[in-house]
Amino acid sequence: MVQYETSIFERLLVAPGAAEAVLSIRFSPDDEARMRELMDKNNRGTITAEEQAQMEAFRQAGSFLAIAQNTARLQLQRGGGNGHSPT
Repeated sequence: MVQYETSIFERLLVAPGAAEAVLSIRFSPDDEARMRELMDKNNRGTITAEEQAQMEAFRQAGSFLAIAQNTARLQLQRGGGNGHSPT
């Protein structure tokens, strides 16, 4: 599945500035604090089912972002995603 996602991201990231924009995406400080809180609760065994679902949603979003950012880095290394032809 990651193979297909990577291929799709590569096609999306050829627009000028797209790769740089993807690399600038970050979780907000509030989201980072919530993720730490959820991980702590999970480690202590005090996490609720709703909190587990939220933690899983953060995990999936983080995985998606990691794939997109790795693909963006590859595009930039190849000379794509910045409006220039590969060298």
